[in-house]
Amino acid sequence: MLGIITYSAIVATLLLFIWKRPSIALAGVLCMFGLEQWGQATHPFFSQHQTFTNVLIGGTLLLAILIKLLKGENAIMEYSPVGWLVLGLFGYALASTVWAPRSDLSQDIWASRGPYVVTFLLLTPLVITHTADVQAAFRALILMGTALTVLLLLFVSWDSRTIILEGGSGNPLAVSQMAGMVALVAILGDPWRTSKLWQILRWAVVTICLLLVIRSGARGQLVGLVLVSVACWPLSHRVKSIGQLILLIGLMGFLGGVTSLGLQEFWGTKSSYYAGGSRWSTSAMEGAMSERLGQALYLLQIWFRSVETIIFGLGNSAAFDPKILGIYPHFVPLEILAEEGLVGSGIYLLILVLLFRSSHKSLRMLSEDPEERLIFGTLVSLALFTLILSFKQGSLLGNLEFFMFAIILDRRSKSLMRQRKQIRGMAKVDSPDTYKPFDVSTIARKPFMESLPLTGKEK
Repeated sequence: MLGIITYSAIVATLLLFIWKRPSIALAGVLCMFGLEQWGQATHPFFSQHQTFTNVLIGGTLLLAILIKLLKGENAIMEYSPVGWLVLGLFGYALASTVWAPRSDLSQDIWASRGPYVVTFLLLTPLVITHTADVQAAFRALILMGTALTVLLLLFVSWDSRTIILEGGSGNPLAVSQMAGMVALVAILGDPWRTSKLWQILRWAVVTICLLLVIRSGARGQLVGLVLVSVACWPLSHRVKSIGQLILLIGLMGFLGGVTSLGLQEFWGTKSSYYAGGSRWSTSAMEGAMSERLGQALYLLQIWFRSVETIIFGLGNSAAFDPKILGIYPHFVPLEILAEEGLVGSGIYLLILVLLFRSSHKSLRMLSEDPEERLIFGTLVSLALFTLILSFKQGSLLGNLEFFMFAIILDRRSKSLMRQRKQIRGMAKVDSPDTYKPFDVSTIARKPFMESLPLTGKEK
């Protein structure tokens, strides 16, 4: 009974507030797999209808886009360069299934993963238009993600590192990735900056999320969460004083302490694991990485056998051919090189370069706007976190979150550049043909968004 009540309450709350702020649909997408496993672990209906949660969240996303359109917001904005490149990469991947060794198998995989590609890459970025949209999505992610993290950590049955579902086992990587993203938003996004209560509760949220990551045995998620938190703290907070440096050191100590306690609590007595020792031992980690890298290198050997495959690739999902690997290689960049060839790998590298360039420009531009920098820096951390995970798990079609955040980030950068041009337009004097030099101090004294001219409605 607890399962169906809490599941219904979470979905009802999401639908209730989506009219006021449609962008919170992003939180629903990021928590979709956590909500799905909570439902399937507590009520047989969700195990008997395994796509119910996915369809529900997809419908919520479509509703959010419709609401934005009804409110007169230009949700279907022109895609940014990175957005077009992402769509081009996945379009090429789909086309490459024609010449894959087992095209029937590759196309079946696309048939099952295609709806997720549409959801994450085409629809979800459309709900994020303004800074307030990102802020609302972050708040919803913390509320929804924390609730699910607590429920999954305390109110379901576990078998080693996996959640026991009605008729099966859960995906520990999916729930740990959700918890990792919630923790990053709590650490770096700080969506309730003026609330003293939140400044206390945020560390409880981070602790709970870290514990779920450790409980699920997700080593890559844990390492990525800690590294990205420390690396991106200067991006969102700008370490310019001794006090801020002390805060960064305190963050490192806090994350290290919680991690140590979590490992002792959940894995201290579990010593049997392949490659010897516990799951968290050096030998086990080296064994897992060696196996995955070996699979990727074997796929590259097959790719290198002909000029045609070197240029155009083996075809998307070729690794699933039982004569090759029979599974994805758990290393997305090398998978793209082998299956999409130099063509696809070139597009992928161009996505990374353009994303880095636009993000760097935006962060420099926001140097004197701490609130906007917090939000943008957190988006960067989420993109970096999901990029790191793509080096140790999943496939191109199974690591859509990075490409989704890449599109959102580049669209935000494009929007910020547009706003900067509007600010420069404020340097006009009385004559339309006469301009005075633009004084940077006019925006240094107040947040970037407040420097914009008011629209007719805001007046």
